[in-house]
Amino acid sequence: MIELQAVNKRFNPGQSNECRALADIDLRLERGGITVFTGPSGSGKTTLLTLIGGLARPTSGRISLDGRLLS
Repeated sequence: MIELQAVNKRFNPGQSNECRALADIDLRLERGGITVFTGPSGSGKTTLLTLIGGLARPTSGRISLDGRLLS
């Protein structure tokens, strides 16, 4: 199971060009299921998958995989 709790991702935090990519995301994906993320360009799909895959860290919040904390 993958679980996200209050996940936020900001790029360039605290700077004049700060960008909020994800805001307070709560998500629970059960093992064996199929999930599709859809949305317009710039809506945060790739950012979300990058966080879930462990390739980036959230600005705040928790991500866990099978109960183990990733961030």
